Amino acid sequence: MTHEESMAYLIAAVCHDYEHPGVNNIFLTQIRDKVAIRHNDVSVLENHHIAATFDLITSSSDLNWLSGFSVK
Repeated sequence: MTHEESMAYLIAAVCHDYEHPGVNNIFLTQIRDKVAIRHNDVSVLENHHIAATFDLITSSSDLNWLSGFSVK
């Protein structure tokens, strides 16, 4: 495994359940939770985990490790 692959797996593991409320997608959809509405009832938690992670990363220059990457 390359260093890049190792880093990708680590990032995915850390983000996987970020801000998980302890219930499932169906429950959130049925109670019309704001997270379900925001993500259009489609892969609610999966979309929320990544969106919340990017919000956190970009909320502060101290946390924004993505700023070190270049766009090709």
